[in-house]
Amino acid sequence: MAEWFKAPVLKTGVPQGTVGSNPTPSAINYQDEKSYPKAIRYLAAGVAEKAWDDDAKRVVAHYRRYGGRELVGKSAAMRTLQERINRIATFPDARVLILGESGTGKETVALQIHNKSARRNEPFYAFNCASVTPELLESRFFGHERGAFTGADKRKAGLFEMANGGTLFLDEIGELPLEAQGLLLRVLDGGRFLRMGGSGEIAVDVRLITATNRNLPQRVREGRFRGDLFMRLNVVQIRIPPLREHKEDIWYIADGWWLQHHKRHLAEEQIAALMEYDYLGNVRELLNLLERATVLGETDFTALVNEHKEMNAGLADDTSSGLASAPDGLEAAIRLHVRRVFDKFGQNTSKTAAALKVSRNTVRKYLEA
Repeated sequence: MAEWFKAPVLKTGVPQGTVGSNPTPSAINYQDEKSYPKAIRYLAAGVAEKAWDDDAKRVVAHYRRYGGRELVGKSAAMRTLQERINRIATFPDARVLILGESGTGKETVALQIHNKSARRNEPFYAFNCASVTPELLESRFFGHERGAFTGADKRKAGLFEMANGGTLFLDEIGELPLEAQGLLLRVLDGGRFLRMGGSGEIAVDVRLITATNRNLPQRVREGRFRGDLFMRLNVVQIRIPPLREHKEDIWYIADGWWLQHHKRHLAEEQIAALMEYDYLGNVRELLNLLERATVLGETDFTALVNEHKEMNAGLADDTSSGLASAPDGLEAAIRLHVRRVFDKFGQNTSKTAAALKVSRNTVRKYLEA
């Protein structure tokens, strides 16, 4: 998935800072308006890094660690997300299942968990489970020996072996074919595997983080995802809120991107226009819109957003969670609403019941209906 989260520099008078900012030196915003220009001047003048002041050193260290991939915003939803990331990161062995719609930044969250954990100096590998045909997945996961199959002209390490000691992030885990799910179970159970064509087991220590925009419990019920695999992956769950649930952060995200690409801030009326849209594609769609404005030289963001709505009008009938529009029947509509709230709260029955002001048994009744 595209990675586009950038730490913003904000206008005077606008609340500043990155959500969940950590007091450790590595957490300094690498676009900080005071420290960032100093670091640039040092680099331009060829000053040895040991002679830089501490703020400039921290800016560069932060950029080297995060590479610009950060979560931006100060909303309650983003503060909760960052706090959860910080908590999870302190347990470097726990498996994590990230739930989020397309474009919310699931790989960015996985990378933050890795970079804030005790595994931070070890490898981080990301792999999209929908990107390879089922017959090639075993080789991608576990590697192969020379001659293991036609075209295997040399030994090749797989993802689990390459990520040993660190973190392996498997995106779109819900798209993993059933035949490949059993392969994954083997290594999760014992931490050992065989390369294709190999004869000796290889032991690995890998923290597994998976992500999906699918409803995995539903796929389990439909027989499309193994229940035993779901239980092993769903140790710690983290949900990334869609942008429409924290629209106040559009200011931070959009202004940071615009400043980076144009060296100036967006006008307040431009931000206001951007906040009038719900962004079914989340932050990715927001930044695509800003890129279009750049390419076309468009400064009237009201016109830009209106044109964007027309271009994407065909998507409006589908909800972002992939569920159909509300049915006419009352019982069916209630079931649909309960399912949406259930997904919104990370498929947590207690939180869903609290939000709906009903009992957990009532929630279960409508989920199972």
